[in-house]
Amino acid sequence: MPGSWSTFFDHCLARDWTLYADQPLAQFTSDVYRVLSSEPQLPERLAQIAPYMVANDWLGSYEDFEVLAQVLRGISRRLSKPEELAGAMQELRVLYEPLSEDFRLFYPQLQAFAQNR
Repeated sequence: MPGSWSTFFDHCLARDWTLYADQPLAQFTSDVYRVLSSEPQLPERLAQIAPYMVANDWLGSYEDFEVLAQVLRGISRRLSKPEELAGAMQELRVLYEPLSEDFRLFYPQLQAFAQNR
């Protein structure tokens, strides 16, 4: 279930955005989408999905926990063994608080690591 955990951390970041960033999430995602829309040389796969990201606010939508079910379905379509993600959403519901705590401990460490690079 590692892919679902990183997706869950995306949710945690969007949910708790104001704890980690000075600008509103909507402004950040708007800036990212503007860059994606104006960049003529995106890698092929990103160039294909960027219009969908922008149109459906993929980054901002992670704030809603239920969006993770859609994300996990998309991930499972790309797996050779999609059944391995079958119970991921239920597991995320059960582990919501412990995983949220893991994120609260992990993310400041990630920020510090990134600032030191």
